Amino acid sequence: MTTSYKLEAIKELKAQKKLEREAEANALVAKRQEEEKARQASEARIAAKLARIASGEPAPEPVVEPERVTEPEPVAEETPAPAPKKKVTKKARKSPKKST
Repeated sequence: MTTSYKLEAIKELKAQKKLEREAEANALVAKRQEEEKARQASEARIAAKLARIASGEPAPEPVVEPERVTEPEPVAEETPAPAPKKKVTKKARKSPKKST
């Protein structure tokens, strides 16, 4: 027999799952729209480049960014690594002595 609080909990879980599925669907749609926008921008760049090549126009000069002058980071003093420890070997076991 099912009690009312269990039925209410099931209804709440179903409603929560429905909201989660809708949120996932909205996120997927937004992601696909961004990917489509990026694809169209890429195709536009390619089309412009192909048109420039077809017209015989020379390639534009590449934009070179000036090098940034930054102060060198202070070098931390290197601490010597600890020497590796010697391996401890096991002594050979002696077979038990038999009494005669």
